[in-house]
Amino acid sequence: MTLSYSVVIAVDRVDKQLPALEGLRNLPPRERPREIFACVGKNPSLQRNRGVTQCRSDVVYFLDDDSVVAPGTAGELLSHFEDRRTAVAGGPNLVPPDASSFEKTVNAVLASWLGSFKVRNRYAAIGSVKEATEKDLILCNMMVRRKIFLEMGGFRVDLYPNEENEFLNRLLHKGFRLVYDPRGAVYRSRRKSLGAFCWQAFRYGRGRARQMKVYPCLSDIVHLVPAFFVLYLLTLLAPFTPLPHIPAWFDLFKSWFWWLPFALFSLLALGTGISAASWHRRFPDTLKVPVLIFLRHFFYGLGLFAGFFSSIPKPPLDVKVYKADWKAEGYGFTLLAEKGKN
Repeated sequence: MTLSYSVVIAVDRVDKQLPALEGLRNLPPRERPREIFACVGKNPSLQRNRGVTQCRSDVVYFLDDDSVVAPGTAGELLSHFEDRRTAVAGGPNLVPPDASSFEKTVNAVLASWLGSFKVRNRYAAIGSVKEATEKDLILCNMMVRRKIFLEMGGFRVDLYPNEENEFLNRLLHKGFRLVYDPRGAVYRSRRKSLGAFCWQAFRYGRGRARQMKVYPCLSDIVHLVPAFFVLYLLTLLAPFTPLPHIPAWFDLFKSWFWWLPFALFSLLALGTGISAASWHRRFPDTLKVPVLIFLRHFFYGLGLFAGFFSSIPKPPLDVKVYKADWKAEGYGFTLLAEKGKN
C-alpha cells in the first residue's frame, strides 16, 4: 500500500522564514508531502484541528514551524500506517548539527535520564521501533491517521501545551496503536538562553498540570516528582529563615539524613554532566549540565503548582488556514479559510 501525507504547521504568521517549509522543499521529490497547510493564530491546538479538516491525505504530519524533516523520516513513519491498527507514528526531535554550544548543552540535559526520565526518547534516537505512549512522542514530529483524528475530536482547544499528551492518552485508552521510531527524526533548535530554558520548563509543568486536571491518568503520577522536589527544597531553607521562634523540629531539616537526598541528586547530576562532557567533548558541560538539570526540575515544579492552582484560560478562536505552494523563488501562500468560532 502506498500512502501519501499532508503536512499541518501551526504558526503565528506566514510573513517570516519557516524552516519547516525549507526542510520539506529540500527533501527528494518522492518524499515530499501531497500538500502543506500553515494555520495562523494564537491557539495551536485549534489551528491544527482546522488544518486537518483541509487535508485530503489519509495521514497528516504535524510539524512545528522550526521542525526540519530529515531525509528518510517521512518514509519511515509512513511505513507504520500499513498496519491498520496504527493511529499515530512519531520519532525524536534532534538538535541541529550547527546549533550553538548552549543549545547542545540543553539537548544533553533533555536527552538524559536524570533530566527527562522516560520522555528523553523525544530528544534522542534511543532504542528501536516500539509501541509507544504519550511519554515517547512529541507533536513537532508526529503523524496521525486523519480519520481517527477526526473521529476522536482532535486536540482539546483549551489545552496548550500538552494537547498531544491528552490526545494520545485518549487514543491509548480506546485501544489504538502508537509507534515510536527512532529513525524517523526531525531537527529542531533548542532554547537559546537560560531565561528561555527556565520559562519552557515552567510552561511544560503548567501544561502537564492542566492536562491532568482535564484528563487524569495514573501514569501522570511520575510527573508530580518536581513539585515534591520544590517542597523539599523549601524544607532545606526553612531552618535558615529569620523567624522569631523556630520550632525545635526544624532541626530535622538540618540533619545529614534530611540533606542526603539532595546530596544524592547532586552526585547524579554531576555524573550526568561528566558523562555528557566526555561523550560530546564539551568539558564545560561538566558543571553546566547539573545546573540546568536542577533548574529544569525546579521550574517544572513551579509550573505544576501554577497549573493546579489557576484556571485554564479561555482560548482565542481566530484561525486562518493557508495552503503553501512551491514557487521558483521559494514558496507562497493561498488563504483558504478564516474562522472565528470553534
